[in-house]
Amino acid sequence: MKNGLMKIILILIVFISSIGIYACNDAATVINQIVSNKVTAKQRLDSAYAQAQRKYTPSAKLVMIFGKNVLYDGSDAGKTDISLSTGITDPNNLGAWLYVFKKPGSNDLAVYTPNPVPGASDCIELTAVFNLNTLLNLIQDTSAKNIVSGSLTLINNSNFNISTNKDSLVDSDMSYSYSYSANPVIKFNSSFVPSSSTFNGNSFMNQSYPSGTTKTVNMFLIPALGTLRLDMPEYIQSLVGLPQDLWIVNYKASYNTTVNNFIVGTVVRSDQMMGINIISGLLSRVINISKF
Repeated sequence: MKNGLMKIILILIVFISSIGIYACNDAATVINQIVSNKVTAKQRLDSAYAQAQRKYTPSAKLVMIFGKNVLYDGSDAGKTDISLSTGITDPNNLGAWLYVFKKPGSNDLAVYTPNPVPGASDCIELTAVFNLNTLLNLIQDTSAKNIVSGSLTLINNSNFNISTNKDSLVDSDMSYSYSYSANPVIKFNSSFVPSSSTFNGNSFMNQSYPSGTTKTVNMFLIPALGTLRLDMPEYIQSLVGLPQDLWIVNYKASYNTTVNNFIVGTVVRSDQMMGINIISGLLSRVINISKF
């Protein structure tokens, strides 16, 4: 199902992009625009909201943003490359944002992705080819899959949604910056004892990996209090400031059959901090939620 879905997405991209290419007389300009067609999550969020609420009424609620193959180097870190060239040789390398809404009065999902035509500012609706399983199938063998699956299951059985005002929401590049550079990071050991950690995304990405290691980053915006709180033992009362929603950043390094993941959650507003009451002064915008 996953391969079929990606083919449909690619066909849409090829078709729409070809219209833009043939309509333009300056081929060099088009090529340059395609190569640099990189966007943060919020750059198309308003469009996704407008399209979803216009079609499915203002009661349609954003329940998740999924960033597939987020760029992690240089000034483009925290963006996805939605250009045609990204996924043409291997659909699994396609960079994309998916904006997932819950239709009012049902458990059905409405899904949008940025229109990849250079200069476009709208989104394409992919609802017809999406359901819960196809969405989860796009999250390839990452240990964040259980977190996202739990979140979507709760969404399908409750009124959980992204409650942070979209204008206040930190963009994907800022969240990525938090995850990459934060020091300290709040961490719990296997006994759920909290501590301060210096290990962040920068530490993970710059470890000594074998030549040929593939590194990828996926990002997810999910309702946090429903998912993470239910996954944490009740006696962890010392963690304070966990936001209603959370950006999840999943770093992954793969070499042959060896896969290493580092998963953190970041705040979703710049004025938010998480802390530990029993450890004086331990405040961070980032919490390590990797498996132990």
